[in-house]
Amino acid sequence: MIKEFRIKENNRKDISRFPYIVCILLLLTVSVALGSSTSAEEGCVTAKCHSSIISKAVVHPVASACDTCHEQVAKPHPQKSVQTFKLIQEPPALCATCHPDIGTKKYVHTAVKNGMCTSCHNPHSSSQQKLLVNKPDEICASCHPDKTDYKYMHGPAAAGDCLTCHSPHDSDNKNQTLKAGADICFSCHADLQSEMQKKHVHPAMKNGCTSCHNPHGSSYKKFFAAEGNNLCFKCHPKIEEKLKTAATVHKPIKSESGCTSCHSPHASDNDYLLPKTNKDLCLSCHPKVLKKEYTVLHGPIKENKCTPCHDPHGSGYSKLLIKEFPTDLYLPYTDKEYALCFSCHKRDLLLFPETSFATGFRDGQRNLHYVHVNRKEKGRSCVVCHTIHGGTLPKLIGEKVTFGSWELPIKFEKTENGGSCMPGCHRPFAYNRKTAVNGMQPEQPKESGKKQ
Repeated sequence: MIKEFRIKENNRKDISRFPYIVCILLLLTVSVALGSSTSAEEGCVTAKCHSSIISKAVVHPVASACDTCHEQVAKPHPQKSVQTFKLIQEPPALCATCHPDIGTKKYVHTAVKNGMCTSCHNPHSSSQQKLLVNKPDEICASCHPDKTDYKYMHGPAAAGDCLTCHSPHDSDNKNQTLKAGADICFSCHADLQSEMQKKHVHPAMKNGCTSCHNPHGSSYKKFFAAEGNNLCFKCHPKIEEKLKTAATVHKPIKSESGCTSCHSPHASDNDYLLPKTNKDLCLSCHPKVLKKEYTVLHGPIKENKCTPCHDPHGSGYSKLLIKEFPTDLYLPYTDKEYALCFSCHKRDLLLFPETSFATGFRDGQRNLHYVHVNRKEKGRSCVVCHTIHGGTLPKLIGEKVTFGSWELPIKFEKTENGGSCMPGCHRPFAYNRKTAVNGMQPEQPKESGKKQ
């Protein structure tokens, strides 16, 4: 172009303008070049300027061309105390141009919601995957230090694997968990998922495992939200109040296992989350209560229940009984005595000296329950004649009763309309409901060779 330039003799003024024209052409060329997308290596990243900005192992793909995110607002560049480049948009709008789906779900991480993408990610390059500014656990701990300092740490939290349970950006589940409720726990604790299929599921379990467990850690074993039975008392305050005033507390409650000695904390096929039926659970600790030879069982036990008579937690009465029952064999009778027995049995059976219906233990109409029990002095306790849990004779009549150091025999014999007994406390007597025998001595079976 310059070679073709001709200078005429009569136009020498153009010669003085030649250097100016060349400069204009060069500036136009540079201007066009700057208007196009220039790679970072060609422009911004030099030995003098931003040399380390994309030097790490993991480089943000868009960082290869700086003007993808930055635009010039002042010239020349750089200038002291003057911003010459700015972001095309502010985060999170800028980040959303390439990542439009982040932050769109129901629960959004606060950092994402506030546009603090660069608090976790380096926008240019990083030595960590996902362009993280630090190790994942250290990033999370910088905002959530309270989740990492416990005596007992949950495995993922202890290992710093927060993303095993949480989404770092957003989720359709509370606390940005990857799955809802207990399902996130079942991801690792699959054995507990089958528990949910049982007949009775602990209401706390239905509300999620975090009702009882801290998912990150705790000062207590198994990451409990409170220590021992205090955890259970949060939902069962009435039992706690009962135990505070109880004269007798069931021993398992005081043990290390506490409430879980008798209850499954998650689910069970038995009522009250018991691991076994009521009776079988009690017999696992009290095997001598029922003997193999027993053919007759007390009504509640026959129905596999011990709790109609005993409180399984604590009681103001001996032997965890739900109501008063005297421990003495003899005592003056009042209408308040034997409250436990009369929870089920009608008190009429010993209120009337004579009756034709209130009891089967009568001679004609003479009420023999009244004779034995309803006395101002030395009334007999129910357990003098009856066993409590089971036995081998009808109506739970005992074969013998402990009287001091003596096993006092009863020798009860049942007949069609009554019976007889020959205890150590009196001579043999008989009774007949239809025809009174007035306590006559019952006939004894004849033995050959002996006088009767």
